[in-house]
Amino acid sequence: MKFTGEIKDWLPWVIKIRFVIISFVFAIEYAIRTLAGNPSGPSSIKYFGVVIILWYIFSLFFLFYNQVSQDYLLQAYLQIYCDIVLTTAVVHLTGDLDSNYLSLYLVAIILASFLLHRARVFLVAAVSFIFMGALLELAYLPSIYGELVARFPAFGFLATSSTYRVDLGTLQVKIGASLFGFFAVAYLSSYLAENLRKAGVELGDKSRQVASLQAKNENIILSMRDGLLSTELDGTISELNPAGAVILGRQAGELKGKDVAAILRGVQMDKNPTPDMLTGPSRQEILYQHPQNGERILGVLISPLTVPEVGVAGYVYSFQDLTEEKRREAEYHAKDRMATLGRMAAGIAHEIRNPLASIAGSVKLLQTIARLDEDQAKLIAIVSRESERLNKLVSDFLLYSRDQRFEFHPVDVVNLLEETVLLLRQHPLFGPQCRVERKFPRRAVSILADADKLRQVFWNICDNSLKAMPNGGTVTVQVEEVGNRFVRVVLGDTGVGFTSAQLEKLFEPFQSGFTGGTGLGLPIVYQIVQGHHGTIKADSKPGKGTRFSIELPKTPAEAPSVSPRSAQAVGTVQ
Repeated sequence: MKFTGEIKDWLPWVIKIRFVIISFVFAIEYAIRTLAGNPSGPSSIKYFGVVIILWYIFSLFFLFYNQVSQDYLLQAYLQIYCDIVLTTAVVHLTGDLDSNYLSLYLVAIILASFLLHRARVFLVAAVSFIFMGALLELAYLPSIYGELVARFPAFGFLATSSTYRVDLGTLQVKIGASLFGFFAVAYLSSYLAENLRKAGVELGDKSRQVASLQAKNENIILSMRDGLLSTELDGTISELNPAGAVILGRQAGELKGKDVAAILRGVQMDKNPTPDMLTGPSRQEILYQHPQNGERILGVLISPLTVPEVGVAGYVYSFQDLTEEKRREAEYHAKDRMATLGRMAAGIAHEIRNPLASIAGSVKLLQTIARLDEDQAKLIAIVSRESERLNKLVSDFLLYSRDQRFEFHPVDVVNLLEETVLLLRQHPLFGPQCRVERKFPRRAVSILADADKLRQVFWNICDNSLKAMPNGGTVTVQVEEVGNRFVRVVLGDTGVGFTSAQLEKLFEPFQSGFTGGTGLGLPIVYQIVQGHHGTIKADSKPGKGTRFSIELPKTPAEAPSVSPRSAQAVGTVQ
């Protein structure tokens, strides 16, 4: 089957070669006969033209037959033996032993070596020798054919046009030389053709292996979740994988040809690498300004791209978006610090609470048994008020440091937020300049939660929002469904906002930004959200407000139901 496929590939090429040879033979013979004044006579020219035209017709037939037939071995036999017959006619009509085209037999043998197996090439050589031997006999015994032509004029084309006669010894030498030459060419051409086929098979196998390896490498690069970017020695970007384009927020075609230093700003790369650099990659962390997501932290690994016998031909940049990892790492450290601080403070709080209760009781008793002047009464009131504030601080801290206990039940998170908004409108700080913008879905959104603890979360954040808007503003309350697993609650305001330094420690204890605050509200919020297996994030800019995003898991078997909220599903409350 493999050899048949090779014949299929070679046959069109052989047909084209045949057209070239026929045209070449016709051109040479026409030039010779024109310059020599047609020494062979008009009859010879006529028969020669007929043979050439017939050869063209057969070649066109083979070209058509090659398109419609699948029997390529039969096509090869037909073409080769047809060539031998027509070559014999051309040689005979151009002078037999005097012909300039005896070498066409060798061409037929060479072409056969590309189409047939080695043994069959020797068969072609034998048939070629038989036909040529017949011509030699024609040259040696012209009288026999002359008598045949005389009796049957229709066989006039058999008359030899040779200008000289040979003796028997010369004829035997020519027959022996032709026999040796035909079989020598058959041996050499078939040997070379066999080697060419083997080389072609090996080349095909190697090409398929290379193609398979290249496809595998491309699939690996396309499947990578990390970004991969390659550059030339001068830092010009040559390739970027799809994951890298997503991480950078850019199109791969857009970045090709640009300087990598203009894209990954802050990357330190030596364009003249030292031997130490070639032994291993260098790891760096940089800040990248994402076109849509703002500032991101990228971990970049730079490795020299080495090519054998060339050396360093460029660089490979492997990079990952470490923003979320760094955030989780910061949360872990913050949680660890808070846990340590909580354990320590819980012990201190217990020690403080007992003497604090004694002080508060003593002050109240003093107010009842002693006559105090106005200044003394003020001092006693201050001591009493500060004792209560300190007691509240200790109570909040004990609440924060104590392990939270939750009672989970299916809860409609939208109803909880409606209650929070209702209470918020009664807040002393909720003035005429304040408004609440609600964005709720029209159906109930059920989550598995402790309703009281979740109310505390929403109230603490909304209370802070009002404190952050002393001159009024908008509090945004929004519920979004994130796929089938999570609910996102967004609570935002247009208040004073936080600085980046404040954001880093926002959920740590005693980071209050408001007068009179204990600094434990948001840490308790964080603790409750974590207890619900949720996440909370804060985005803020000074002077532009703060936006808290809380993601909580849905009830596993939530049944969708239509809530009676229709007109109030999305709106603004003044």
